[in-house]
Amino acid sequence: MYRIRRFGIIKTATMVAVLYMVAIAIFAIPIALFISAVGSAIPAGAGPSIDASGIIMFALLLIVGYGIGTWVFTAIACALYNLVARWVGGVEMQLEAVPPPPPVTTWAAPTPSTPTDPPPAPAG
Repeated sequence: MYRIRRFGIIKTATMVAVLYMVAIAIFAIPIALFISAVGSAIPAGAGPSIDASGIIMFALLLIVGYGIGTWVFTAIACALYNLVARWVGGVEMQLEAVPPPPPVTTWAAPTPSTPTDPPPAPAG
């Protein structure tokens, strides 16, 4: 049995914030590019103008804002966990050692396949 006694606040908060920023970027950047492409296709005067650079800047601010907010809340959560873990002992985990899978030989030259059935005899 293993026990998580404490989390490193700075490293854990940074890791979680970067993960959130990558996850938000996967969705926000394509959506921002799509909206800016659709906005540039609308003829002038046919509707509200959509500024492509404003949309992309908003997406980047959204990504950075989520990262900062996630970092702050994760740091607070880690500090609270570390405090409570002193009183109750932390989270216990049971780990099992698993042998690594055998290596795959992908760098070898392909071997020619040998047919198991003889080729069909020509008709005639």
